[in-house]
Amino acid sequence: MAGYIFGGNETNEKIAMTSPVSMSLEDSMTIMFMVPKKFNKENLPKPNQSDIEFKEEPSKTMAAITFGGWANSKKIEAYKNKLKTALDEEGISYSNKFYFFGYNPPFEILNRKNEVLVELQDISKN
Repeated sequence: MAGYIFGGNETNEKIAMTSPVSMSLEDSMTIMFMVPKKFNKENLPKPNQSDIEFKEEPSKTMAAITFGGWANSKKIEAYKNKLKTALDEEGISYSNKFYFFGYNPPFEILNRKNEVLVELQDISKN
């Protein structure tokens, strides 16, 4: 995917990488990049790699927990569990769709921001 935004597409166009970069915690192979608002699914240049898919995500209500420093699988799992505990204590229903969001480029060493998020169930029913 990084190759795509650095020009690995049919027009060799570099596409600004926006934050956050997101990873589904259900499937460690799914990484999602946000693109600038000027693009939509129809006007993005065709990727050179066949395994890249464009997808528009509908708006949803989510809960998040934030943590600093460098993220790794152990930290992500610990904060996922903290988020589940906090939601359980408040009686807030959530799905099993968890995500990791990373906000900083790799060269930023200090003040890193990360989040673990989960899609909430229909909160109007609570």
